[in-house]
Amino acid sequence: MSRLARIVAEIFDANAWTDVLGLAILGAVVFALLKVSVPEEDAAEASREVRIARIGGLLTAAFGALAGLYVLADFLTRVGDSLVGNLGGFDFLGRFMANLGDISALLVVLFAALIGGFGLAAVGTRLGHFIEDRMPDAIKKTLRYPFAAASGALIAAGIGWIIDWLYQLEDPTKTLWIPALVGALVGMWAAWRNREQDRQRVGLTTYYVSRTFFNALRSMEPLVMVIVFVIWVGIGPFAGALALGLHTTVALAKLYSEQVESITEGPLEAVSATGATRLQTIIYAVLPQVIPPYISFTLYRWDINVRMSTIIGFAGGGGVGLILQQNVTLLEYDQASVQMLAIAIVVSTLDFLSARIRERIV
Repeated sequence: MSRLARIVAEIFDANAWTDVLGLAILGAVVFALLKVSVPEEDAAEASREVRIARIGGLLTAAFGALAGLYVLADFLTRVGDSLVGNLGGFDFLGRFMANLGDISALLVVLFAALIGGFGLAAVGTRLGHFIEDRMPDAIKKTLRYPFAAASGALIAAGIGWIIDWLYQLEDPTKTLWIPALVGALVGMWAAWRNREQDRQRVGLTTYYVSRTFFNALRSMEPLVMVIVFVIWVGIGPFAGALALGLHTTVALAKLYSEQVESITEGPLEAVSATGATRLQTIIYAVLPQVIPPYISFTLYRWDINVRMSTIIGFAGGGGVGLILQQNVTLLEYDQASVQMLAIAIVVSTLDFLSARIRERIV
């Protein structure tokens, strides 16, 4: 999907103006598809053909969004490269835009994988339920154990492969076969433990596993993370950006999930009573309740990252923190004082701006 989106994006890859034109066209197409595929309400239950058409519209909108991200990445890279050498002391802005474009292009592949994974998971879940509802109980009980064993083996083998990729152990017996065997046994035990249940609550299980993983990462301070990333990618701003980005992701995931858990049930019941689908319920009952807090949390975390970037620099994360540490080490206290004053001004300004933005939006 990402390759096809890249081919579509190359249609507008002539100059910056064609990039802007491509963003406008793709944005309008995506908006129109979303409006058609997710109507505000249905007078009657939609037929199967209509539902299939809406799913196709959503998939096409997702494809258009991926192509738009590629066009945006090309635009940022092109404009950033053109600004380098023309802004004097502000050349870093051009380099920042160019790097942001390169990173955005890399993230498109990740987004495409996530969209494809969620789509296949949704189709597989529906297909599995369709087959299960028409299958005799004896066959279901017989197939439960080999399927559970295969699932456990795949999960454990995947974890072993990740460990082998990180540490280059090059021992398939310890990183593939033994974990797969243990995972198969655990899967069979889980199937036997829940043999009385007709269906497993996969969503709830995924939620708890993800939350445990995020809590484990969140327990590590950014200062510890930047030390790990410095060993991995070397001293510089990239290590600091990775540390802050990872810690910001897990921290916001915690805040976002708690906000979803605390939404009121009234709008959900009202929208569901109109016969809305699950997607329509999320769009018209859940998102209006969580978007304002999401914006507030994101701006607040941005404010934290600005202050934290100085501390990250002391551990090798680059930026003004590293320069400040060097001046203090070299006893250049006059330059260090100027840098501390600049940090205070930037932090105060951004704190004021984020507070005003939260007041206007939230």
